[in-house]
Amino acid sequence: MPGKEIVRPPRGRGKAGTRIAAAFVIALALWGVCRGVVAANRHQLPHPARVLPAVDGRATASEHGFAAQDLLKLLSEGNAEGVTRDGTRITLALDEDLQKTIFGLFRRFDPAYGVFAAMEPSTGRVVALVGYRRGGEPDPRLPLKAVYPAASLIKVVTAAAALEKGSILPEDEIAYRGGIYGITRKGIHAKDGRGVPSMSLEEAIARSANAVFGKVAVNYVGSEGLSDYMEKFGFGQPVPFDLPVEPSQGEVPRDEFLLARTGAGFGEVYVSPLHMAMIMSAIGNSGEMPQPVLIERVEDKDGKPLFEAAPSKWRDTVHPETADTLLRMMVKTIEMGTSRRTFGSPESTPLLQDMEVAGKTGSLSGWSPRMHFEWFAGVAPVGDPQLAVAALVVNDSRWKIKGSYVGKEAFNTYFGYPGSTPPVYAKKRGKARGKATARKPERAKTRTKGKRIKKTVPSSSQQGFTAPRRNAPLG
Repeated sequence: MPGKEIVRPPRGRGKAGTRIAAAFVIALALWGVCRGVVAANRHQLPHPARVLPAVDGRATASEHGFAAQDLLKLLSEGNAEGVTRDGTRITLALDEDLQKTIFGLFRRFDPAYGVFAAMEPSTGRVVALVGYRRGGEPDPRLPLKAVYPAASLIKVVTAAAALEKGSILPEDEIAYRGGIYGITRKGIHAKDGRGVPSMSLEEAIARSANAVFGKVAVNYVGSEGLSDYMEKFGFGQPVPFDLPVEPSQGEVPRDEFLLARTGAGFGEVYVSPLHMAMIMSAIGNSGEMPQPVLIERVEDKDGKPLFEAAPSKWRDTVHPETADTLLRMMVKTIEMGTSRRTFGSPESTPLLQDMEVAGKTGSLSGWSPRMHFEWFAGVAPVGDPQLAVAALVVNDSRWKIKGSYVGKEAFNTYFGYPGSTPPVYAKKRGKARGKATARKPERAKTRTKGKRIKKTVPSSSQQGFTAPRRNAPLG
């Protein structure tokens, strides 16, 4: 129209904006797909089979007429003694009260799987080996399988490697970004500065701070260092035992971001509960990992000894100073960290009035169909370690308890303290809504180190194999 100027947008500017927006949408979609693929392929192992791991164990049992199934039967029933048809008697290192109490706890709460292993750090005597499947089925093969993601339990190895190298101390502050549970590429190299949060290594292991441990793995340990210390702690090594044990395995990547995730507990690292109890034993035993012992003694029908186990060291892990420092650090997990709610205060937990407990938790999802793993590994008492435990609860959406509660009840049972009730957890998010409350105190039993109190009740026989039962069978 005359007298009016028509203003047109610059040619190409609208199309450029559209192209940029489209590129952003595509990039975002690809990023989401990549994250989905990675998440879908992480820890997607099948559920554990009902067979022993295909690894040869020691031949102690078979040499004297006992098959692996005989040992599994004793474990399933919670019995420490069995007799063959010709009168040969076998005695296990099993603590019957502990074995049956833990199985009863799993049966009470009925998780998808419950797995537990416990041993004496100084002797290697395996005093409990419990496996549970939903519905009340005992399966003592479960603690021997390395199909469980180690999750944050690997932080123990990461911390041990960092301390052993001498480049960091428990009280040293480590800067991080993005919250304590997230790991980012920028956060791996976060530097101290105004407004930048930091946390000591000791507090980081207590609170299971992924951001801090990711940075420790990259900047203080390294890929080769983490691989070396995983090997020192027995990963990838066949475990000498009276039953076949699947070796624990772990992949340690060289990429910084993936290394950070692995060192913090998100990598492809798998561990058996028996091996995890051995790792705790090594930390409680000044760095010496004992060889695990299940068969304690074998006698002929006249009572003549045919075999008697002797404590022995399997391998050295870290120096005594490193192990003792790490043990003291893990006490903070109970006092102010991820197990604080479950264990409670000394005022509410008689056990803590008499001894310090060291521990580490781990939590991760995996398998197919999806399950949620709740670990606890620990040792007590800190001043004179007598029991190392590894407890794992594998839950689906119906979960009620965590491994830390199983660990607490194991210590209560073994040392003769009253039991407790677990915290109440929100089902959707898994956040604790209540506090652990102790049951009415009972008179504590007195436990003498290195001895078991045995009870005698009439035995019952089975075809070809007799298991003297001191209490009701587990199943």
